[in-house]
Amino acid sequence: MREGRPHAKLLLHVAQIIVLVSLLQAVNSQTWYTGSVAVDYTDGLPEGAGMEVELEVDQENADGSVHIDGFLTFLQWQNSRNDTTIPSDSVEEEDRSMEFTPLSEIQEEVPLLIKVALSLGILLFGLAFFQIRFRAIIGLILNGVVIWLMVCLVILAPLGYVGGMDFGTGEKDDNTESTVHQQMDFSPKIDLINGEFDFEFTTGSYDIGLVDESELEEVIANPPGEEHESYVEMDGVAGIHYGAFVVELVWAWIVLFFTAPISIGFFNRVAIDKPQSILSEESSKAPTEEPLES
Repeated sequence: MREGRPHAKLLLHVAQIIVLVSLLQAVNSQTWYTGSVAVDYTDGLPEGAGMEVELEVDQENADGSVHIDGFLTFLQWQNSRNDTTIPSDSVEEEDRSMEFTPLSEIQEEVPLLIKVALSLGILLFGLAFFQIRFRAIIGLILNGVVIWLMVCLVILAPLGYVGGMDFGTGEKDDNTESTVHQQMDFSPKIDLINGEFDFEFTTGSYDIGLVDESELEEVIANPPGEEHESYVEMDGVAGIHYGAFVVELVWAWIVLFFTAPISIGFFNRVAIDKPQSILSEESSKAPTEEPLES
């Protein structure tokens, strides 16, 4: 005999479909994330100068802007420097560079993934309505697609902007550096509710482009102190702020694509096992007929 419709699962699949439809609209119309870096020089020749870079990414565009404070101070610092550099202390690895999927490809892939997830959600609703067996396989595939969507929006899209850049085409040798005795302090600030990740940092180093040739070797060997004219210090904040729909997608996955299916499956299993256990107890308590004596 066929059991009644699984109303809880049907309502769950309807909620999943609504979320995916809303996600498709949000991806096409809202900002995916905003990245920013703000730096202020607090000590040394460029003191008072600063720079702020902001990047805003949506489904079609990646608009960046650069704002420089104290441009004349910054220009004076660069004009006062020479081109002195030293070999870099960084460990040379094999000719391997991390390659990220370009942002343009991620921008094309995300809407397609949402449409695939939406199709799977509709299919899953139909299978649940007609109580087709083995529909859990489709549910696992749908869950995997949604997880990959979150990876694309949260991780690959920010890295994709870097992947689209062309590094190493300038005249500067990547195996040299113009500063020594670099120090950095940083503290992360994470707001999971609003999808904001910021890193506050303070860096200090000695710009060998400002060091006189007569004391160059001494400065390279030992830091001369923060009062030296080559000392440069700056404070900054680097962060990424995700769009509201990205945060909502993460919470929707936790509730509708992970917790709710597990909870419904658990309660359905308990509801099935309980009547069976009651019947087994009643059968064990039933009196047994004794054999008739001849």
